[in-house]
Amino acid sequence: MRAELREWIDRLRLEAGDAFPEKVTASHPAMKAHGKFGQPCPHCGSPIQRIAYAQNETNYCARCQTGGVLLRDRALSRILKQDWPATLDDLEDS
Repeated sequence: MRAELREWIDRLRLEAGDAFPEKVTASHPAMKAHGKFGQPCPHCGSPIQRIAYAQNETNYCARCQTGGVLLRDRALSRILKQDWPATLDDLEDS
């Protein structure tokens, strides 16, 4: 994680140069999963998943980052309970 953060710090500093960045957002086109819900993962092609809570959102590739396990959110997964798919394969089969 530290190496990834260091890489992004260096990358963003290089892009901004000596100037203060004009537009700062939480998403960057070069990020592999963040802000790309529903799009294919650039590494494995599986659809990017999301967890939403209040006004926050986290995007991840279930196949690459969690071994195919779908993470539960605090809303929809509670409503669906046992019907919530446990894995990416379960989601694709439904």
